[in-house]
Amino acid sequence: MRKIALALVTALVAASPSYAAGLLQPKDGSLPPLEIKDHTVRVVINNGFAVTEVDQLFHNPHDQDLQAIYTFPLPKDASLSELSLWIDGLEVVGEVIEKEEARKVHKQEKEAGRDTALAEKREYYAFDVFVSPVRAKSDTRVRLVYLQPLEIDASVGRYVYPLEEGRVDEDAHAFWDRLPVVHGTFSFQCLIRTAYPLESVRTKGMDDLTRVTQSAPDTWIVNVEGENGAASLDQDIVVYYSLAKDLPARVDLLPYRSGEGPGTFLLVVTPGADLAPITEGVDWSVVLDVSGSMQGKIATAADAVSRAFEHLRPEDRFRLVVFSETARELMPWTPVTPASVEEAHRRLITLGVAGGTNLHAGVQTGLAGLEADRTSALILVSDGGANVGPTEHSAFLDLLQRRDVRVFTFILGQGSNVPLMERLAKDSGGFSMDVSNQDDLYGRILQARAKLSREALHGVRLELDGVPVSELAPGRMPSAYFGQQITLFGRYDRPGEARLTLRARISGQEKAWSTRITLPETDETYPELERLWALARIKDITERIHDGDGGERRKAIVDLGTQYSIVTDYTSMIVVPEERFAEHGIDRKNKARVDEERKARGIRMSEYARPTRADESAPMFPGRTAQHVGGGGYGGGGAAGPEFVALLAALAGARAWLGRRSGGGKA
Repeated sequence: MRKIALALVTALVAASPSYAAGLLQPKDGSLPPLEIKDHTVRVVINNGFAVTEVDQLFHNPHDQDLQAIYTFPLPKDASLSELSLWIDGLEVVGEVIEKEEARKVHKQEKEAGRDTALAEKREYYAFDVFVSPVRAKSDTRVRLVYLQPLEIDASVGRYVYPLEEGRVDEDAHAFWDRLPVVHGTFSFQCLIRTAYPLESVRTKGMDDLTRVTQSAPDTWIVNVEGENGAASLDQDIVVYYSLAKDLPARVDLLPYRSGEGPGTFLLVVTPGADLAPITEGVDWSVVLDVSGSMQGKIATAADAVSRAFEHLRPEDRFRLVVFSETARELMPWTPVTPASVEEAHRRLITLGVAGGTNLHAGVQTGLAGLEADRTSALILVSDGGANVGPTEHSAFLDLLQRRDVRVFTFILGQGSNVPLMERLAKDSGGFSMDVSNQDDLYGRILQARAKLSREALHGVRLELDGVPVSELAPGRMPSAYFGQQITLFGRYDRPGEARLTLRARISGQEKAWSTRITLPETDETYPELERLWALARIKDITERIHDGDGGERRKAIVDLGTQYSIVTDYTSMIVVPEERFAEHGIDRKNKARVDEERKARGIRMSEYARPTRADESAPMFPGRTAQHVGGGGYGGGGAAGPEFVALLAALAGARAWLGRRSGGGKA
């Protein structure tokens, strides 16, 4: 049976400003509002991962002490590693303990009138920070730091500072108003440091306040500055950085090992495999969410999808399905012609929205009409807030088990059910793409089309021989499509030279590529790798819990969270006055880890970006260049083609074009 491709797109295209990062204020007016006085962000992107530092000054203009509750969307694959509160003018770094215990400690300190702060993870939606007290007529300073791995996709890197929260957690939105305005200074600075030369840097979000400069051969800087209430925490900031053309396909290694204990590593493979174009026609089944939560988004989504139809080939077909609490066919299968594309656009922009979101019904209906003897893609456009019908992971995975199907997920906007969407993609051998509200949906669909138009690497395995390695993450590698990197975290017991082999299937044929790398005895450049490795392990374990395989797995997450000081579903970070940690029996493990990480970051900033390539002397893909969207990327090709140029143009400003087409930008 021919593989059927299922593309699952969760879309939050134009978020309402009321659903944003910021202080939470009870809707009943029982407490007077606090203010965000200053909001300062410093990001350093350095060879594969980002460190984001958020410094905030909360102001209480009232005559009574109050509690500040600050919330921000959960960044993708982020490890919240620091929560600091300034007490009596001195910084106190928080510690991670089990979630319920942290709440008890916070409550006890709060009732005693002592300074305290608590950071929790709210499922897949957000991080919430509770600070008490913000004293009357005074300021309180809080600092957050989170780490996250980044990937290069078709030689383009992308970092999102998430501020727009999608309307997914209805219980929270029913109780709280959000106060996103920064009354004083808003400052965002992103330093991009890489051992590989960059061709350009672009941004989206707060465009009028943004400036991009290159300060050194290996350093680019993005600055966003706003004064006196000019900035509000209601739109994401997205930074794109494009690597220079004709860089080699390669293997990069970031290791960390200090002392006699185990080492930690991150392997990043940028493939140079021959992935031939797919020439056969494709059936595109587009399933669009028209539930009430899509209010204000439907016109922009319709424009993006219909514009993407214009790039389909004459041998392709498409159809339209819409769903809210039930699903129905809006337009039957039709060949791709200018007239049919225009008719689809006309039908889409006249749709109204109402009711709940039965995501399961949309997927089920979209799958029902696919023909097994044709390559098919199902595109589901939704804000990801499934609240009608089955919502468990197992119910969606059961749909996939009945068919020979691949899933491709676009996760648009903050607050979407990222664990579910990524799981559908991985389990079916597809890929997942996340899209900020500041991205352009059309541009991201165009990028995905470039991937779907070529063969892919399936059954991916990375094998290391010669050095004992363990606790690899992810435990099961996803497929790798055109332009995608392959990443693997792991631990090694002793240093030495190892043989690294990449194995995968291309169109059913087994392929293998090998090289030799060295895992060092000592390298203290990247201590943050221990947290990133632990977070990748936690992600694997959480998948098993979603499958109903709980048992000791919850304890495993608690153990990893407390050992490596990570805020998880079951662990939280607590700050109390310095002398109170011992009173509560809390070890200062995170403080020691933070000191080590800050020292390492200082050393890295004083040097040029260190080379990370591990296969330069024995290339895994000899003579091959990194893959680019629209370009060959093989044996000296790799120049960006028209699709890649169109993608960058879309990311730089296609939203304005879409707004004009839909009638003055009213969505």
